[in-house]
Amino acid sequence: MRNDFKIKLINCKEDDLIHIGFDKAYVKKGINKHKFRTIKIYDLNCAQANILKQTALSTGTDCAVHKQVITGKVELSDCILSGTISQLEKICEKLKYQPLKLSSLASQISDTLFYKPETLMIRDIVLDWKTPYIMGILNLTPDSFSDGGKYNTTEKAINHYKKMIEDGADMIDIGGESTRPFSQKITVEEEICRVIPVIEKIRQTDKKTLISIDTRNAKTAQEALKAGADIINDISALDWDKEMLNVIVNNKCPVILNHSSASPDIMQKNTDYTDVVDDIYNYLDEKIDRLTKAGISKNSIIIDPGIGFGKTTEQNFEILKRIQEFKTLGCAILIGHSRKNFIKETINTESKEKLDITTAIISEKLAANGVNILRVHNVVNHDVVKRINNLFI
Repeated sequence: MRNDFKIKLINCKEDDLIHIGFDKAYVKKGINKHKFRTIKIYDLNCAQANILKQTALSTGTDCAVHKQVITGKVELSDCILSGTISQLEKICEKLKYQPLKLSSLASQISDTLFYKPETLMIRDIVLDWKTPYIMGILNLTPDSFSDGGKYNTTEKAINHYKKMIEDGADMIDIGGESTRPFSQKITVEEEICRVIPVIEKIRQTDKKTLISIDTRNAKTAQEALKAGADIINDISALDWDKEMLNVIVNNKCPVILNHSSASPDIMQKNTDYTDVVDDIYNYLDEKIDRLTKAGISKNSIIIDPGIGFGKTTEQNFEILKRIQEFKTLGCAILIGHSRKNFIKETINTESKEKLDITTAIISEKLAANGVNILRVHNVVNHDVVKRINNLFI
């Protein structure tokens, strides 16, 4: 028997409203009544939580709080606030006139609703974050987990760099020290000898391609910037070398902050988290605060939750599933998951072809969830991912 009405679930877009004959002059505002958001707010006292909940109820939505908030038997409560963008905007407007610093909370919620990392300009290249950028990996090491020894001469490295650019890489990440699990550190002098000749060689003929230097050592970073690198990719997020902050500040260069639970030789023995996403979020939040207080603009900070750097397979997937939570930090997001052990363990293979296919499948999900940079070995696969993803924007 045929149903009386035809219905379907949709992800409402402006075009959907126009298609049904909605007033075009009101579309930009009207769409906010059909987009839903959920926000977690930490450590409100009982009075703040009660006001927030009552304000939410007054707009037709709700806010989940600790069950003892109403009795005052708990000191603090995390809160989960949900609603359409339109409802949340109304909540913010009402909170502006409330005491207990809730006007400040209103501003933060409002900023969160329309998150987008600010455009970053490096030399004359504009990164607008409208689509994901592909970062090709160039390891100049004898012992990296995937391609160690393949490109450890300048000639081999240059040939591979050219191939990645031809395949569609937007930028190249050059590293001279393996940071795979249980790897041992090398001297700074050895690292410099590996990376500087390659950077200089690239810059002899290519002034355009963006280069990031993958290092945790301040001296290497400084020499790489002098040779022509544009970005510092610090896998220790400034923890390894205390001089790294000065290098970033003095050169006013963009920086990638990668979370790691410890140094590579012991990080896989340090996988205890209260909540892996919350813990990494708070860690990166503190690092961003430190950099901005030192004078680094937020649009020059790129965050990386550090897939494989002191995480179990389950924790890595938890991070990927909840990657959108990191958007609230207000920085561009980079993910480096390519060919890593958690993929090998999940699909039980050492085949690079299968690892690259799985990496690309994960990348497609990440791109759809707003990840801004995909750091990968197989660039040509990801040029396809990027082009297909652009069709869904």
